[in-house]
Amino acid sequence: MIVHLIYDTTSLKACAATCFAWYIVAAPHLHHILNLQWGTPTTPREDHNPLAALHELGLSPLVKKVQLWSEICPRPRGISEIFDSESLRHFSALTNLQDLSIKRMDFAGFASEIDKTFGHLSPTLRSITLIFPRGSYRKIQNFLRLFQRLDDVKIVHYIDTLEADDPNEAPRDPIQGSLQGKLSLRSSEDQCLMAKLGGMRFTSMEFGDMGWAQPFLDACAETLQVFRFHPDRPSDSCKFSTQVARDLS
Repeated sequence: MIVHLIYDTTSLKACAATCFAWYIVAAPHLHHILNLQWGTPTTPREDHNPLAALHELGLSPLVKKVQLWSEICPRPRGISEIFDSESLRHFSALTNLQDLSIKRMDFAGFASEIDKTFGHLSPTLRSITLIFPRGSYRKIQNFLRLFQRLDDVKIVHYIDTLEADDPNEAPRDPIQGSLQGKLSLRSSEDQCLMAKLGGMRFTSMEFGDMGWAQPFLDACAETLQVFRFHPDRPSDSCKFSTQVARDLS
């Protein structure tokens, strides 16, 4: 019965309060998704209190998806402006995370902290969404290369900050495993960012711009099963039929 209520939080809470046996069944659905915010007009770290509560109650292993987002576009000098030491410790306890969504993060200036903060997710993370990410190509590509089991990648409107790459930050090796699920890229900038990631074997691709489609079609020629095109501009649809027919050939 619980499976029919997985999107009904109120009913799940009522089930969890009924008895211990129902709580055991309902709890994984109640704590499946964790929303964390930073950079809002409120005190940023107050929004991270759920991490401490989950940790204290032993519920961290139940979290499978984290949405880390900001409604404004902050320029943090480091991860310490997003997580304090306690929140970072609790975040490191999320060892079963499969899906990570990050909105409006500026990756510039703290690549080593990015590794320390998100590297523990590498064994389990299978899906990642970056919405309005900012930073150099190398920094974001190296961030994606942290996760060797990624299947699905979605990028929405990458913003190139024209930041010079740190000469001490060498590019990582191409991803050798996974990238065999769904790829969704909204703009030509998103496609350019992903074009040199390597190791792509996607079975489904969804683009909003055909500008950089060819490298992806070539890389996934043996695995691609579904291709969708959703043009940002009506005029793009006129170019679609002839270009995609040539690309898919």
